[in-house]
Amino acid sequence: MSKTPTSPRRGRPGLSPADLSAGRLRIAGVAERLFQTEGFAAVSMRRLAQEVGCAPMTLYAYFESKADILGLIWARFLTGLFDDLDRLAREVSDPRARVAAISRAYVGYWLAHPDRYRMVFMTEGVTQAQVGVFVGGGDILDRYQLFADSLAAAGVAPSGLKLANDALLSALIGVAHNQITVSAYAWAPGEELAEMLAAAILAEARGRPGALSP
Repeated sequence: MSKTPTSPRRGRPGLSPADLSAGRLRIAGVAERLFQTEGFAAVSMRRLAQEVGCAPMTLYAYFESKADILGLIWARFLTGLFDDLDRLAREVSDPRARVAAISRAYVGYWLAHPDRYRMVFMTEGVTQAQVGVFVGGGDILDRYQLFADSLAAAGVAPSGLKLANDALLSALIGVAHNQITVSAYAWAPGEELAEMLAAAILAEARGRPGALSP
């Protein structure tokens, strides 16, 4: 979703890579606050430019669209999350314990940052096409490969890996979603639920005929 302009846009002088990066981060920081307080759909580029302190057309020297700005915000959240998960995975040598550890940490991140969860998974006014551009245009899918790789290392065969991986991610996101959106209910601790679900999915995947890697 986030593309670096390769030529001057709308008559403005070209930006150096450093200026472009700094400007994008500054704009995204203001946009993050506005999207959280007013909602993505309610914030226009004109409104954002007013808060940034520039002309609306100036924003297009840094971003192609408002959805492009949201994509950078999402990428920042998920990059920070997976940097932490990668470090944790390297510290846990036992494959099954690694699956449990990254599952706990994944849920724990969203529970510690519920506003980020809502912005990534619950933003209104974003089309599936825009989400598809974000997912397909960066390295986020590559970062999520950590879960599949960990399941494979724990003994899930290639034939059952997608099912186990998708089940695990669906379960972890469901735990975070329930705890964040239905907070009036006295849920069991989210990290403990994540660990139990990870163990159950791993056991189910390993218990299927032919599910174990040779």
